[in-house]
Amino acid sequence: MSIRTLSTRLALATAAVLAAIAVPVAHADGPDGSPYLSRIGSHYAETDLARFHYTRTGTGSPVVLIAGGGLWGYSWRDVVPALAAEHTVYAVDLPSQGYTEVHREDFAYDLPAMSEAIEAFFDAVGLERAAIAGHSWGGAWSLYFAQQHPDRVERLVLLDSPGIDAEKAPVTPLFTTPLLGELATNLTTRDLYADNIRGTFQHRHLVTDEVIDELYAPFSRPANRAGFLSLWRNLDYRLTDAGLAEVTAPTLVLWGERDSWLPTSQAHQLAARIPEATATVVPGCGHTVHEDCPAQVNPVLTAFLR
Repeated sequence: MSIRTLSTRLALATAAVLAAIAVPVAHADGPDGSPYLSRIGSHYAETDLARFHYTRTGTGSPVVLIAGGGLWGYSWRDVVPALAAEHTVYAVDLPSQGYTEVHREDFAYDLPAMSEAIEAFFDAVGLERAAIAGHSWGGAWSLYFAQQHPDRVERLVLLDSPGIDAEKAPVTPLFTTPLLGELATNLTTRDLYADNIRGTFQHRHLVTDEVIDELYAPFSRPANRAGFLSLWRNLDYRLTDAGLAEVTAPTLVLWGERDSWLPTSQAHQLAARIPEATATVVPGCGHTVHEDCPAQVNPVLTAFLR
């Protein structure tokens, strides 16, 4: 199902299911049911801002991985082993993601707040400086952090990441429209979520039931859904756009050629405006490029981060 088809289905359902917004959503309280985490292990970093959930794998220079919106550290499952051969790899869940719990009721869910969350995580796990790779929204948060804290970012990888004040994902109006956004977020069933995830892949056979189970469990948490909706409405890419020339870290912009959320032209625009940046477009791959095409992406990542 395409993103536009998903939007249409949810919009048409609005009138019929208006009362359902008050129906509680079943959710996962913790990671105990995750086969992935039972293998790789969970860690927690307690801060005033949040109790961050993360995984830590490998030894060597640190790399922090930040997943996209509606995803969590599991999204990096095929990347982590490749990088862990040479690096200490932290895959962290930021506010609205995975099994992180936000302590601040007034957390803003905008670029400055998400940058603050990255800084809080760095401080909590003792990282003075690290390489960062972020996908989609996670890339935008990482980009803004690199602009605000250039001394803390060794290298920067942006995978299919918004960051310029330009064309937005076609599903954006669904979530930014009052009431409709609340309905779309609260009424996203496992099947609708699965359709949405498949729409970010070209190799859709990779989106197995196990993948959906792992990704959907934390997304079904009410706090994560609420943060997810707030991010749709609060992320202002004029902030990142204005500071592109200030990024000092060597930067790799990595993009799926068949990205249906953001056009590949944005990859080239980002790379042209960031001083030490190069763009690599991966043929035949979708928006979630590192999950869709790990065999092509991992060698590029490992070479750049080495």
